[in-house]
Amino acid sequence: MIFQTAKIDEMAENSRIGDSARINGIDISNPEKKIFASYTKKDLVGYYAKIAEIMLPHIKNRLLSLYRFPNGTDKEGFFQKERPGFFPSWINHKKVPKHSDGGKGEVDYIVCDSQKSLVYVASQVAEFHISTSTTEKLGYPDKLMFDLDPESDNPAQIARLRKIARKLGELLSNIGLNPFIMTTGKKGYHIAVPIKPEQANEQVREFALKAAQVIENDNPDQATTELVKSKRMDRIFIDVNRNSPQQTSIAPYSVRAVKNATVALPISWDELESASPANFNIEKTIKRMHKRKDPWKDFAKKSESLKKVVARLKK
Repeated sequence: MIFQTAKIDEMAENSRIGDSARINGIDISNPEKKIFASYTKKDLVGYYAKIAEIMLPHIKNRLLSLYRFPNGTDKEGFFQKERPGFFPSWINHKKVPKHSDGGKGEVDYIVCDSQKSLVYVASQVAEFHISTSTTEKLGYPDKLMFDLDPESDNPAQIARLRKIARKLGELLSNIGLNPFIMTTGKKGYHIAVPIKPEQANEQVREFALKAAQVIENDNPDQATTELVKSKRMDRIFIDVNRNSPQQTSIAPYSVRAVKNATVALPISWDELESASPANFNIEKTIKRMHKRKDPWKDFAKKSESLKKVVARLKK
């Protein structure tokens, strides 16, 4: 269903810039503070209030890591996994054993599952990063991730980036999976594949690496899985490490902590040639949602068994 203008206006009744410092029932402190070069804290939170209905299905029941910039994105920020002590009790959270420090202790992660919680958390953060598994089956991803990262954003590199993204998408489709693509809001694209949560992170990452290596072997001058940056030269890096335990990736529709407030935007494969990695900011994204449905709307419905795919490939 198309995300209609009237629906956006209804959801964002209290979100227009200049109305007040209260957005969707949440009091926003320092609403006029500049978070980005051209956008205030109120603009940022207003964006999340408007996009919440579309964004929530992609982050619901997932552990959140927050990239925070208390003094604006032109100052140094920091990642935060631990739920701040001042967060209200009505925001869901989940304690997870640490993998670092010898596995001692726990991390109390935030979990956003409502428009109200998304708006509150947005008032504290610039970027949302999410886990590949849900809280219902932690450690067993329900999506497979590829991060395609070019050396630069010059036209030749972007053309190569799109070519490699297309080839990887075709490979995944040809073996029975359903790849989705989004801009990262920075230099590259993410390809995400919905899968049944049947295998642990290590197994999912192993499969992702093998798929990436097929592209690397077929395109040795254009793609690489090389972890050492100095050895990549001008090849597109296919990063599969987002599939590792307790790793995260930028959430669909999250704003990025750059001066133009660009957005990690789900797109259709038909849009790949026209949608540059940093093509959409918060204003363009809202305008887009007036006219288009979410290209990832059926993401969860397209889930396939990676275990069965691997079994077929071994025959």
